[in-house]
Amino acid sequence: MPSWGNILKRIEAGETEKAPPHVTALNLYAGKLTVLEPGRIRYDWPVDPAYMNPVAVFGGYLATLADQTCSFALMTMLKDDQNFTTVDLQTHFFRPVTKGVLACEGHVLNVSKTQAYVEAIFTNGDGKLALKARAVERIITA
Repeated sequence: MPSWGNILKRIEAGETEKAPPHVTALNLYAGKLTVLEPGRIRYDWPVDPAYMNPVAVFGGYLATLADQTCSFALMTMLKDDQNFTTVDLQTHFFRPVTKGVLACEGHVLNVSKTQAYVEAIFTNGDGKLALKARAVERIITA
């Protein structure tokens, strides 16, 4: 099993040559990890016009980015013999994402032996809330 800490350090350094195909296809590592602490991350994502419907970033892409943000936060808490999968993801959209840099913050609120509860909050360049998500992650022994 790969080291979660090493994976996050490679992402933070921009070394994503071994990223899974879905991560590469959706360009999920296009931003930069700017905070990496136990139970908390911040990922700054420059809004990419390629993911916009005519007026704003497609909500499905933002939900995927929220899932990834929650995953990054949980990775800071896992042991190397643990894996995880998202079993529930809820997203709430507050305003359209149209330009600038989206600050995506993930916070682990609770971890038990079998699951974790993680939240993501996205703010736009003006510091206004754009999206809030919560994920329940099933923790699996690798």
